[in-house]
Amino acid sequence: METPDVADVLIVGAGPVGLTLACDLARRGVAVRIIDRVTTHPVGTRARGVRARTQEVFEDLGVLGRLVERAEPALPTRFYDAQGQVVREAVMYDAPPLPGAPYPGSLMVGQQFTEEALRERLASLGVRVELGCELVDLTQDGDQVTACLRVDGRHRDVRARYLVGCDGGGSTVRKRAGIAFLGETWEQQRMLYGNLSVDGLDASAAHMWATGPGAMVTLAPMPKSGTWFFTAPLPQGAEQEPSSISVETFAEIFRQRVGLPGVRFRDPVYLSVYRVNIRMVDRYRNGRVLLAGDAAHVHAPAGGQGMNTGVQDAYNLGWKLAYVLRGAPEALLDTYEEERLPVARHVLASTTARGRYWTGSDSARVSERIVGAFQGKDPFADVSQLGITYRGGSLARDLDEALGIRAGDRAPDARCTAPASGAQVRLFDLFRGPHFTLLVFGSGPAPRAGEDVHVHRIVKPGLAYEGGESVLIDAEGDAHALYGVDGDGLVLVRPDGYVALTGARWDDDTVSGYLEHALGGRAYERLPF
Repeated sequence: METPDVADVLIVGAGPVGLTLACDLARRGVAVRIIDRVTTHPVGTRARGVRARTQEVFEDLGVLGRLVERAEPALPTRFYDAQGQVVREAVMYDAPPLPGAPYPGSLMVGQQFTEEALRERLASLGVRVELGCELVDLTQDGDQVTACLRVDGRHRDVRARYLVGCDGGGSTVRKRAGIAFLGETWEQQRMLYGNLSVDGLDASAAHMWATGPGAMVTLAPMPKSGTWFFTAPLPQGAEQEPSSISVETFAEIFRQRVGLPGVRFRDPVYLSVYRVNIRMVDRYRNGRVLLAGDAAHVHAPAGGQGMNTGVQDAYNLGWKLAYVLRGAPEALLDTYEEERLPVARHVLASTTARGRYWTGSDSARVSERIVGAFQGKDPFADVSQLGITYRGGSLARDLDEALGIRAGDRAPDARCTAPASGAQVRLFDLFRGPHFTLLVFGSGPAPRAGEDVHVHRIVKPGLAYEGGESVLIDAEGDAHALYGVDGDGLVLVRPDGYVALTGARWDDDTVSGYLEHALGGRAYERLPF
């Protein structure tokens, strides 16, 4: 049966960003379609670092378990100086424990497996990626977007209420929507990336050679993929274009930069050239067309922020799109740009600064800086992305200053106890799903909420509570400490895990009033997802 050429949301681009958005929308009952111009799903490592906050997103979407299965083992990394001597050996991606963060480190997963896990989840929700569908043009009016697609050499129009471009740095959606992509291209800074087999090198560790300014060479074994991941800079003035890159290119660069005898490269899976661009959009939206991920921002690779930032874009946008489709005011979509554009701006600045900070011929110093970035000691930004906040934004409301946590902050995790069974329950268990979550600390009356809001009371041991409520005992006091609550407190958590509302004093209409303002009466009163 031919797929109807209509949708609530059409997503262009089926990488991790587009797939994350599609999963989030599909679980909310949104009629979503996702297309990609490629005819087969791509292979290769590409973006491989799934940072702490992204793991939390993937847990909520139900794909984290599959990624853990596919994750590469936590091997040490050996750093070498120009003479080939080991100056440091460290396990980089196992960050120290952090209160309220269940996954402080990074999962190293080939992007092909991340996309596969997301596609599987999307298929379980009844949606499949439509391959071989290329967007060639789009038009829009006040009610819909009409996308002109090329499928099997023929043109086909698809209508959608909204269209989201997740189609990378060269985004056709961005160009057709007339959105500027401001910044610069570093013409002389190009990188080789690839997956291939390597002989003659110890596979029990990853290897990094800091051989001079801009000359970091890395080789990391990826046993789950059956390959090694290779990155190296192309020499300035090199003539290679992507179409001419071969195993011999990699071997020659390795010989020039490292010169280690007995190392042989073969059986390439994925080879590419990456030209560094530092660019971002001046707006995330033009009418009913929106952008996410690399279509909105590209930057230096230092710190592995690209895919992770794009996934956060999608996670921020998904619930807002769904509510607008249910009748929430269009102004809710304006908060997407309001919240995410400053994040993109900061990522561009911090990755550029970090890339420069990581270059140099002093291998010991460079290695210390690189390891430190993944151990929470980066001077430019938190690469885990746990510290991103939307404080001061349109959706952040603090009733008072009594609580330590603030509206706009990420809501931390904590373990509590179910009084009836004695089982441990994480706050993230309560948050999981497309709903808002209201945490009522202490004995104050729970305000009026709505069917989109799951209400839970968090109490310290010995505090009386009424029957019929969902109650959790904060036996160790972790939830109270992480949320900065001393006595009574109210915390409303958004569907994307950020705090919407806080306060120590409230009335019966506090939460319903916030939701009616943010979501509109029509969207707020309708049945939950």
